[in-house]
Amino acid sequence: MNSKNKIKIGIVGGSGYAGEELIRLISLHPNADLIAVSSRDLYGKSLQSVYDQMHNLPKINFVNPDDSVFFECEVVFLATPHGFSMSVAGKFLDNGIKVIDLSADFRITNPESWKNWYESDHTALGLLKKAVYGLTELNSERIKKADLVAVPGCYPTASLLGLLPILESDLEIDSIIVDAKSGISGAGRAKVESTLSDEIVDDFKAYAVDGHRHLPEIKQAVELICKKEVKVNFVPHLIPTMRGIFASIYVQVNDLEEHLDLEDMFSSYYKDSLFVEILKDKNLPSLKAVRGNNNCNIAIRRTSIPDQVLILVTIDNLLKGASGQAVECFNLMEGFDASTGLN
Repeated sequence: MNSKNKIKIGIVGGSGYAGEELIRLISLHPNADLIAVSSRDLYGKSLQSVYDQMHNLPKINFVNPDDSVFFECEVVFLATPHGFSMSVAGKFLDNGIKVIDLSADFRITNPESWKNWYESDHTALGLLKKAVYGLTELNSERIKKADLVAVPGCYPTASLLGLLPILESDLEIDSIIVDAKSGISGAGRAKVESTLSDEIVDDFKAYAVDGHRHLPEIKQAVELICKKEVKVNFVPHLIPTMRGIFASIYVQVNDLEEHLDLEDMFSSYYKDSLFVEILKDKNLPSLKAVRGNNNCNIAIRRTSIPDQVLILVTIDNLLKGASGQAVECFNLMEGFDASTGLN
C-alpha cells in the first residue's frame, strides 16, 4: 500500500507515554500515514529530534492541538488528559473524521457518575450514547461499525480480560476484589519525571484506597454483562518498575462445582483471541513476558476459601492497556486484521 492509499492519521497529545507509543506504532503501521502530532510543550520540534531512538518516523513537527491539519485526517487519536476529548470529538465527527479516545471522557456512560468521580460536568452528553467501549475482546463487532471509540483504562483492561469468561458463564457471582499493581508510567510522564521515579525506588505502596476512578468503569462493564448489581472493590498499587500491570482478581461465586475445569473455560472463551494467552499447569504470569508487547497472560486457580476463584493477569499498561489496544480498535474500524502493526 503506497502512501496515497494509506489512512491519514493524527495524534492529539504526543508527549506523554501513551502518545509516544502511539507515534511508534502508527509510524510502523503498514496502512497508516501519520500526518499530524500535537504537543504544546514540544511545539515546533521535529518528531525525530524528540524520539531519536525510533525509526521510520515521518518528517513532521509537533503542532498545537487546534491546528487545522487535524481536519485533513481520516482518523484522530486523542491521547490527552480527561476533559479535553469531550470538547473536540464532536468537531472531528461532524467532519467525517473517526475518533479513538484514550482518555476517560467517553468510558463512563452515566453523566452523574462521571461528575462524581471526575468532579466536572460532562459537556458532550450526546456523544456518550454514540461511543463504543473499545475492549476488543468484548465489543469487536461494535467497534468495526464505530466512529467514536473509548479505549478502556489500563486497570479496567487487565481486570475485565481476567473476568470476562466468568462474567459470561453460568456462574453466579457474589463479589469481586481486584488487587492490582502498576508500573509508574501509568501516573504520566510529568509525575514520573518530577518526583515519582525517585520516590518509588525500593518502595511499594497502595494509593486511592478510598476509591479510584477506574472502579466505576470496571463496575459498569461487570454489571452490564451480568445484568445485575455486583459487589466490586478495586485497590491499585504502585511498584518500582516503569511499565506493566499485574492484577490479582478474587471472585467469590455461589456453589463452585468441584469438577468444573476453569482453565478449559478460559481457554475456550479466548480460543480465537490474538493476544490473550491462558497459562496452563503451574505456569504463572510475569511482567517481563508482556512488557513491550500487546499480549495478556492469564492464569486461574481455586483458593483455600470455598467457592473462590483467583485470576492472575498481566499486561503492558502502555500497550494492551492503552496504545496497543487503541491500534487494535483502529484496525477493526478500518477493516484490517486486529493484529496489524502489533506483531
